[in-house]
Amino acid sequence: MFFTMRKNALVPLLLSLLVANSAWAQVQMYTISVPDSLPDPLSGFTVNYTMGGSKYGVGAASAELEFYLSASPDGSTGVWLLSAYQISLNGSGLGPYTPPTGTQSTYISRFSMPQNTVAKLESIADACQPQVWYILGRVDYTPVRSDQSTMGTVKLPDFYFMAGTMSPAAIEPGGSTAISFDLYTRCPANNSSVVGIYLADANYNLISYIGGVTIGAGSGTFSLPPTSITFSPYITPGRYYIVLFADDLGVIAESNENNNVGVFALDVVAPGSLRAFDGAASELELDVALPADAASKRYGVESGGRYAHIKEF
Repeated sequence: MFFTMRKNALVPLLLSLLVANSAWAQVQMYTISVPDSLPDPLSGFTVNYTMGGSKYGVGAASAELEFYLSASPDGSTGVWLLSAYQISLNGSGLGPYTPPTGTQSTYISRFSMPQNTVAKLESIADACQPQVWYILGRVDYTPVRSDQSTMGTVKLPDFYFMAGTMSPAAIEPGGSTAISFDLYTRCPANNSSVVGIYLADANYNLISYIGGVTIGAGSGTFSLPPTSITFSPYITPGRYYIVLFADDLGVIAESNENNNVGVFALDVVAPGSLRAFDGAASELELDVALPADAASKRYGVESGGRYAHIKEF
């Protein structure tokens, strides 16, 4: 059963009288058609339709034309008003009054919709996969006619780091620290990928590949629990960075390839100097400008444990 969502509803008694009066409900929509595909339904689209029948009596010179968005072809599961307006019928006196003949068209834009309908279509357009929805049309209170359209487009995944912690943020040569991170993508990836973990110097130049963390296919948040990295006893004291690259091997096509980096600041201090750092933790920095060629050079940096190695997991 189709339930209207009109802004100016008639009182129940009058509504029941109008529905019961067959003369009032003789003009109706016969057919309706909409584009098979609407990549962005809020950019506007045209509805084509035909009408027929006739009306008699006082007040029969006009009819209300209504269009709705629905999850079902009969409006039984979720209905949002797209547009509603009065049309004039052809005739005089007490009738008969008839609708325009042939195929009629109306253009539906976001400016004709209530805000809740705009919000619904925004969510449909923003979804990761296209969805089938129905456009409903009717004249006055006659039965609805509907046609379906596939709305939206396939969205690519977009990996980016949401947060991360490294503790401690300062070690002596030969020491260990533990990193954890949360990596997120709203739309799903079809394949697994790897977060590459690198050691960089104080100028963000990559000097060693530490290891990789496998990220499964799908969407949502992928979390690495605290995982130990042990450094060489021969590493020179100074400021270093642990750099994380999401989709390190470039196997995932993403909507944004420029937000895949996260960085931890690490201080390697001379033996006996750790007390000055109080074992503080380092939070993952999300907006760090690496050297322009850092990403392209990461496949050529040294691998292995000469500088550091990550715990197997």
